[in-house]
Amino acid sequence: MRFPKGRSSLQNAKLEFVHLDNILADNKKERASKISGYIEIIYPDLVDFLYLKKGEPVNAGRFSRAERKQVAISDVIERAKKSTTGTVSIYEAPEELIDMIMATFSVEPKFKNLDMTSVEPDKLFEKLTSVKFDGFVEVKRGVDISYIRIKEGLPTAGYFTWKVDNIQLDTLKAALKAAATAPGAVVIDGYDKLPVMAEQASPAQISLFVNALNKVVSEMRNAAGPTVVTKTLASSKESATVHFPFLKDFNIGEAVAEQEKVLATAEELGAAFAEWMDNFVDSFRMVLGSRLDGIVQAALKDSRFALKSSSFGRRSKLKDLL
Repeated sequence: MRFPKGRSSLQNAKLEFVHLDNILADNKKERASKISGYIEIIYPDLVDFLYLKKGEPVNAGRFSRAERKQVAISDVIERAKKSTTGTVSIYEAPEELIDMIMATFSVEPKFKNLDMTSVEPDKLFEKLTSVKFDGFVEVKRGVDISYIRIKEGLPTAGYFTWKVDNIQLDTLKAALKAAATAPGAVVIDGYDKLPVMAEQASPAQISLFVNALNKVVSEMRNAAGPTVVTKTLASSKESATVHFPFLKDFNIGEAVAEQEKVLATAEELGAAFAEWMDNFVDSFRMVLGSRLDGIVQAALKDSRFALKSSSFGRRSKLKDLL
């Protein structure tokens, strides 16, 4: 897959000679490297993308001819480290473009697979204008994917993999018509929503919640005994997983294991751990009574400020103990 791209700071470098951790670290430290855009990793059978905001990876996607899907940032990084084939490029790109690409993972298209050999561009834009369509269209031209931002039925920005002089209606219509040389040559999907790209929870945010819960678990083992605590940790996780399915990826034994491959935003992750910890702590209220709040407060004292400023602090019943 090929997407619109801006200035390149690295292009078609062989994966086996690239240290991805160093690239990401440089992006975070160097002002000149703090770009918004994407890292493109091309393999023989698919393309991985790490989407960047001011140099930080905030989301990731995987594209093949058969499918596209959102994946964990760590998944992309791990695959790149293990692979000896492929190339890496880094491109600047407007955040609006990245928002449109990411929206295709979660937003259902309003219309799909319009073949521009059977639909006149005049008719398409006439319809979009009449309904004051607000969103964007994805233009698929073989392996090339382009985007047109539309507000109240009119194009306001265009991001193309081929040369289009401007986004005036007549120019766009002519460009689409000229590109539609055969059935299936140009296919369009339309999306009537453009959410701002949600950023995946970072490894540091995941560690915050895991470590906080493990501190509580450790204190509870001393107060209530290891066997009952282990069983309660499992049952409380099961209850929270009903509302937050990604919690199933967290393995538990005597404690909760670190897990980097979490496909959730920081907001969702904090809310999930709030419910998990609430369920866990509530299970001991009858047994420990008034002692319980003191135990929890002591366990969370080192992370209380970080927890309080997160969605955990807004959602947990334990927020008054932070």
